This record gives sequence, C-alpha cells and structure tokens, in this order.
Amino acid sequence: MSPWGKLPPRLAAVVLPVGLLGFVVAAAAAVSFAVSPRDLATMAGIAGLLAASTLAERYPVPLDGIDTGGVSLGFVFCTAAIVLYGWQAGVVVGMAAPIMHLFEHRPPIRVVYNAAVMSIAAAVAGATILPVRGDGAELVFAQVVLAAFAFYTVNLILISLVVGVSAHKPFRTVARTSVAVTSMPFALMASAALMLVILWQRSPLLSGALVGPLLAIALYQRSTFRELRAMRLALTDPLTQLGNHRHFHDRLERELADSQAQGYPLSLCLVDIDDFKKINDRYGHPAGDKVLAQLATNLRQGGEAFRLGGDEFAILLPGRDEEGARIAAESIIERISAADLQPAGPVTVSAGIATAPAEDVGRDELVRRADSALYWAKEYGKNQTRVYRPDVVEIAELKRLAAARKRAARTRARTRSASPISPPGSRPASASTASKSS
Repeated sequence: MSPWGKLPPRLAAVVLPVGLLGFVVAAAAAVSFAVSPRDLATMAGIAGLLAASTLAERYPVPLDGIDTGGVSLGFVFCTAAIVLYGWQAGVVVGMAAPIMHLFEHRPPIRVVYNAAVMSIAAAVAGATILPVRGDGAELVFAQVVLAAFAFYTVNLILISLVVGVSAHKPFRTVARTSVAVTSMPFALMASAALMLVILWQRSPLLSGALVGPLLAIALYQRSTFRELRAMRLALTDPLTQLGNHRHFHDRLERELADSQAQGYPLSLCLVDIDDFKKINDRYGHPAGDKVLAQLATNLRQGGEAFRLGGDEFAILLPGRDEEGARIAAESIIERISAADLQPAGPVTVSAGIATAPAEDVGRDELVRRADSALYWAKEYGKNQTRVYRPDVVEIAELKRLAAARKRAARTRARTRSASPISPPGSRPASASTASKSS
C-alpha cells in the first residue's frame, strides 16, 4: 500500500493537493532551469545558498508553544535566493533542504509535505516581488520585505492547516498561536535575509560575516528552549503529560486572583475514575497506567486539565458559572463513558464541581468544596456530576468523617487484640524492678 493510502481522509484532503501542487511548481522550476541555463557564477551562488539552507534545516531552531519541530534558518537563505536569483532558485533552495530529512528516516509524508510547502511559498514570494524588481536600495529593501512576508504567510497557512487537521484543533486557534510565537523570529530572520542580500551583492564572500550572528541566534534560542522545557517538565506529570499537583495549585492560585479582580466566575471540576482499583487488580498496574494516559487525552478537550495523583484529575474552567461547569463536566463524563480505553474497555468517572462566588474564597477552600461534591457523586451512584451545595454536601462530608473514625476505631481494636495479653491482676515490670531482680 502507498503511504498516501494510510492517511486519514481529513488529513489526505489537505496533504494530497498541497503535495501535488508543490511538485508541479518544482517541475516548472526544473523546466525553467533547463530551457534557460544559468552561468557558472549563478549556479555556484545557488549551490552555496542551498548548502547553507540544508545545514540550517538540519538544525532547526526550537520554539515554545507550537506543534512543530521548530523553525529553520533556511528561511534566510531561501528568501535571499528568491531576491538574488529568482523564484526558481528559491524553489530549489527551499524544497531541496527538507528532502534531506528522508535520509534521517523521518516520516516520508511529513517530509514531502514540508518540501511542497516550501516550493509553493517560494513561488508565491517570487511572484509577489515581480512588480518591484530593480537594483536600487529602496527596491532591494521592498523585495526582501515582500518576499519574506509572502513566504511566511503561505508557510503559516499551510503548516497551520495540516497541524490543525491532524491534531483536531481549529485552524484559527493553531494559526493564532503560531503567529504569536513565530512572528518575531521570522521578522528577525527577514532582517538577516536583507543583510545577506546586500552583502552578497557586494561580494558573496562577505556573506560569511553573517555566520556568527545566525549561529548566536540559534544557540541562544536552543538554550532558552531547554530552560523552558526543564521548567515544563518540573510542572508536568510524566505519565499523562498533564500538569502535576504543583502546577495545579499554582494555576488555581493565579486564576482565583484574576477571577476576583476582574469579576468573572471560576469553576473547579475534580474527576475521579470509578472503581479504578478493580482495573489495576484485574489487568495490572501497567495497564492501569495506560488507561490513565488515554483518559488524560479526553480530559484535555474539556479545559485545562491536571493530574493530582492516582486516578484523580482536576479541570479549571475560568469564565464558567455553576451551570456552565455542570454542562462541561457532563460532556466529559459522556465522552469518557463512550470511549474504549484499552485494555479495560469502557470506564466511568465521577465529577465534583465548586464555583468561586463573589466573596473571597481561598484556594484550599475551593478544592475542599469540589472534593466534597466529588465524594457525594461517588457515594450516591457514581458516573455522574454533582455541584457543591452546603446544605447537602456537608452531610456527606460528616458521613465521610464518621466512616473514617469507624475505620480508625477498628484499626485500633485490631492492634490491641494483636498485642500480648498479661495475666489478670499482674502488672508489667518496670525498668527499676527488672534491674533489682537481676
């Protein structure tokens, strides 16, 4: 079977047309090179830019907050190739560099799509600067700005489109996030492309002066990314990749402060798997961990989710009042009960909700209220949502405390019955008596 046949239909509807268009553009660029041969100096210049772009593609600059491997400094060399040698050169430099990933055993479909995107973006950028072609300083500046903007826009649209489809996220959300994260780095790379074009027009050898600044940018960004990644790992549960207990309390504290300052409601939903111990006992703890990881995927769709420990999760719902939070929680419960979480199959969860009212409610108090509602939901039926009500939930809280006292009393009774029994009327020998008898 062809690798294209393995694509989900929604993803194939994006990848196939873009891939086909990209390679049509590449074929047109190849024909253009064949019918109008370039001189040796031009071919050497294109080869130099291609080598630099390939090296840059091999070491992408990571960015925090986007669902891709990072951005490539090859954007600098591709934009320069378009301005210096035309769109055909831009297609060669932009498309050939991602193709090199095939030798690194990357997924072929991803490599082909990225190469096609670069090809289309280079062609659009080349067409955009045709009206301002010329040798003046102002025209060169306009060419670089327009080419960089067109290249970035096409790349942003097509990459956001495939990421949104594959991750089941709205295109606007993905594109908005990408713009927020990548606009500044691409603006800096556009300025580097302008310097490269100016130096290259003076003498290609002078362009070597940009190696130092570009390398510094890449190293700085990598160092920053590693620090951010380390911070995220410290706040992430390794099994589910959700926020951990520490991250939850930090976020809840901030959200509470914001909701009270700005006057919007904040709801907290605690979720617990029903009879999770039976899953561990029947299938083993590794299988239970697998169920937790699958459950986390479903919880992400309901809001900002955290794993508090064991099989207990929390979801923050800023801007949701009690009714809105109840609807969101019931949607989560229905979605999870309909899911097939291997190897356990369908499972159910219970949810407890507490909403921060107008008066000042502390973090711990809001958690206690949601936990009381969760206990009520589990104690009286499971697979349901309950909203905190003082006149009802507090009764359940008293019952829970009473049950805890009974368990403690039984434990003490078992401990006493297991201890040695002295004969009637006897007293344990004191330390002093023992010493005297010795």
